[in-house]
Amino acid sequence: MPHRVALLAACLALGAPILGSGPVRAQVAARAIPSIEAAGHAREMVMPDRAEIALRVEAAATSAEEASRDLAAKVNRVLGVLTAAGIPEADTESDGPTVQAVYETVRNERGQEMVEKRRRTGYSAGYGLTLTTGDLAAVPALLPRLAEAGALVRSAEFGLSDARTRVLALEERAVKEALDRARRLIGAAGAKPGRILAIATPGEDGGGLRCAAKPMAMAAAPAQDREIRLPVRPGRIALEARVSVTVEIVVP
Repeated sequence: MPHRVALLAACLALGAPILGSGPVRAQVAARAIPSIEAAGHAREMVMPDRAEIALRVEAAATSAEEASRDLAAKVNRVLGVLTAAGIPEADTESDGPTVQAVYETVRNERGQEMVEKRRRTGYSAGYGLTLTTGDLAAVPALLPRLAEAGALVRSAEFGLSDARTRVLALEERAVKEALDRARRLIGAAGAKPGRILAIATPGEDGGGLRCAAKPMAMAAAPAQDREIRLPVRPGRIALEARVSVTVEIVVP
C-alpha cells in the first residue's frame, strides 16, 4: 500500500496516466478529470423468515374424464390441508391443471423389418401448487399431511420477506466504505477529494436472496413420542452488496 500511495503522488505531480490493479484505480490524463475509483463491500448473514414450498399433484386413469376427476379430488384434499393450516389463498399459486394422453411404443418384427407403432395406454393429469408461509415451525408437521392428501413435495426454499430493504441498507454501507477508502488514499497522496463522479453496482440481484433447504431426513422419535418428525434446518442467508465509487482528485 505505501508503494501504491507513493506512485499515486508521483502521478499527481507529473500529470502522467496510471492504471492500478485491484479494486482501487487512479488516473490523471490530458484534459481528463483526475479521479480515483474505490470499491466497497458489505455483507450480512440473516435467518430466513419464510418458506416457499412447491407441490405437485398427479393422477392417471384410462379416460381423460376419470383422470381429471381423480386429480380434482386430490387437489381439493390438498387445499383443505392448507386451509386447516391457516395458509390463506393469497399465499398460494397454482400451475395447471394439465391433462394429456399417455402412449407406449410397440415394436413388432415383420421379417427383417422392425415396425414401431404408438399405442395409447391412458391419460395423465397434473397440477402444480406453490405455497408461501411465514410459520417455519409448522413446516415439519405440514409436509406429511400434504403427502397424505396426495401431494408430492418438489422443493422447499427459504427466504426473507424484507430482503430488498436489507440489501438497500447494505448498499448504503458499501458506498460509505468506498468513499472513506477513496478519501483516505487521496489524502495520503497529498491531494484533496472533490466531487463524486460516479457510483456503480455490478448487478441488481442483491448477491443472493434465497437458499435451498437442506435434505430433510427422517428423525427417529423419542420413546415417549410416537410421532415421526421431519427436521427442517433453513440455515442462514448471505446478503451482500458491492459498489464502486469514483471521486475527483483536487491537486493543491
